[in-house]
Amino acid sequence: MRAPRFSRAAAAVLPLSLATALALTGCSGDEAPAADPNRGCDETSSRKNDGVRPIELPPAHLTVTDPGAGDRRVPVSAPRTDAPQRVTLTTESRETSVVSGREPTSTVEAVTLPLTARAGCRDPKNLEFTVTGAPTSPDEALQPALAVFDGAHGGVTFTGGLAPNELRIMPPADATDPATRAVEQSLVTAFTLAVPIPTTPVGVGARWTVTRTVSSATTLTQTLNATLKSWKDDRLVVDVAVDETPVDPVFRIPGSDATLDLTRYSNSGTGTVTVDLKTLLPAAGELKSKGARELIGSDANRPILQHTTLDLTWTTTGS
Repeated sequence: MRAPRFSRAAAAVLPLSLATALALTGCSGDEAPAADPNRGCDETSSRKNDGVRPIELPPAHLTVTDPGAGDRRVPVSAPRTDAPQRVTLTTESRETSVVSGREPTSTVEAVTLPLTARAGCRDPKNLEFTVTGAPTSPDEALQPALAVFDGAHGGVTFTGGLAPNELRIMPPADATDPATRAVEQSLVTAFTLAVPIPTTPVGVGARWTVTRTVSSATTLTQTLNATLKSWKDDRLVVDVAVDETPVDPVFRIPGSDATLDLTRYSNSGTGTVTVDLKTLLPAAGELKSKGARELIGSDANRPILQHTTLDLTWTTTGS
């Protein structure tokens, strides 16, 4: 059996789990942000822009398993409105497929997004962002197409505890489909792996569990275990470990009605994130994950083995 050619949206485990949702967004537009690049907040939300169809992010269900020790406080998010947040998001996913009798094939998708983010002036749970500078990628074919995203606009809404539940992206009218998909996928990856914080009193050493149901080619249960390592002023440093398990043994090939049997699956990772209660995006963060899956089609003697990795980082690039 010839190995099916998966789109990159089905290639990696964590970053690509919402590819089906991405294909449905269809957002486009050239709405420009307010003239002052140093404004601290945005008066309006991109939710009101014509033609925007938000990407729903999987709900995060948080359970505190240990409130921690010492002075316990509620980590209340209070985004500043006097200055923007400037961060850089980088995601890199790798996938290698192996079929008996054939040479392994590999794909890599890496995107770096420089972002300027602002909380809503009246709604602190709404974030508006601008891509401030052209995104970059080591993919020589993709890199030129990313240039048009310099100045592109989008937004995110959050629920309690800094849990993102909606993403909005407005690609420029002349953006190509591969560039749009790469930018969307990078952002969806990051927000699907966001680390919500408790809305009850916790202290250093606190532990909590976050679960999400992530639906795409395979429906997965994502379990994120968090530990509060330190809390100084408005900054919380949280260690995280993430694990995924399939809900059913079916792999739905994107863009078709065909399916494969998912006979084995694993994906897990670890990292650290710095949560700043005065900003909506992480001040810093790093997550690395590794996984594998076995897929079987019409020939049970020729399984498809796919090995995946993901590197995700948040870096503050300005005050």
